[in-house]
Amino acid sequence: GGRLGKAKVISLFACVLFTLVLVFVLKINSSHIGIIIPSSATAGQEEVIEEVDKGGIRVATLLPFAADQLIAMGCDPVCVPKISGETPTEWEGIPEVQLDHSIGPNLEELIAVNPDVIITGSTYAQFMPQIESITHADVVFMDINSIDSVQDHIRRLSEIIGEPNKGQEMIRKINLDIGSAISVEDKPRVLALFGTPASFYAFLPSSYLGDLINHSGGELGPSGLTSHKIYAGLAPLSMEMVIAFEPDILFVLFHGPVETSRSLFENDPLWGALDSVKNNHMYFLEDDRYVMRPGSNLYGSINEIKGYINNYTANIIAN
Repeated sequence: GGRLGKAKVISLFACVLFTLVLVFVLKINSSHIGIIIPSSATAGQEEVIEEVDKGGIRVATLLPFAADQLIAMGCDPVCVPKISGETPTEWEGIPEVQLDHSIGPNLEELIAVNPDVIITGSTYAQFMPQIESITHADVVFMDINSIDSVQDHIRRLSEIIGEPNKGQEMIRKINLDIGSAISVEDKPRVLALFGTPASFYAFLPSSYLGDLINHSGGELGPSGLTSHKIYAGLAPLSMEMVIAFEPDILFVLFHGPVETSRSLFENDPLWGALDSVKNNHMYFLEDDRYVMRPGSNLYGSINEIKGYINNYTANIIAN
C-alpha cells in the first residue's frame, strides 16, 4: 500500500511538472511551432522586396525554417531566433535574437544586425509596425502549416536573396523526395497529441503535422474539434472524445524523455486501455522536427510518418 501510494505521488508530480513544461514550450516557441497563433497579419501586409544585387541583402530571420533554408541556399542570415534546446550546428557564429510572445523580438538585438529584410511568423505581427519603422527593414510574414507552405516560402526566400534558381531546385528535389499523396480507401485513424496524459492538445488537419499525416495516408481525428483560441492548429479535447475516436495510431509530441512519457501513457488506466497503446502503435515524435523547426526536414518527417503508418497497415494485413 505504501509503495503504491508513493508511486501515485511520483506519477502525479511528473504530470504536473511536464504540464508546466508544456505551457513554457508553447509560450516560448509559439512563433515557429507548426501551429499558428492567429493575428491581424495578411498577405497584403507583406512588403514587396525590391530586387537587389546578389549577396547584397541583409536578411534577419525570426523563423527557424527560414534560417535553415537561407543557409542551404548559401546565404547566411544576419541573425537567427534563439530557440530552446540545442542550437543547430549550421547556426553557429550567427547572432541570436531573443523572442517572447508577450513582448515580441528583442529590438536592440535586431537593430544591432542592421537588416534590410526581417522574416517572421505572423505570431509577432503586432510588434512589426514599430520594428519596421525603427529598423526601416521590410517585413515578410511566413507561417509553416502545410507541405505547400514550405514550398511557397522556399520560393519566396530564393526571390528575396536574388537566387530564384536555387529555390526552384530545392522545390524540385522536395517533390521527388516526398512523392505524391497516398490515396487509400480504408485509412487508419490517427490521433496526434502535444502534451501529457494529464494535459494535452490534439493537432488539427490544418497544422503542419496534420498535413503530413494526410499526405502519408492517415486520417487525423477526431473530427469536429474547435481550434484553440490562441494556438491555431491545436485543439483541446476530452478523454471521452479520445476513447470514442479509438485511434489506430497515436503520435505523441512531448518535451522530455521518451521513456518517461511512454510510462505515463502506458500506466494510465484510460490511455493504457487504448488499442493503439496496447498494440504498440504509439509513437513519439521529435519536437525539433515538428514543433521547433517545422518544414526544415520535410523529407525526413514524411518518411517517419509514412513508416509508422505503413507499419500499422502491414501488421493489420499480416493478422
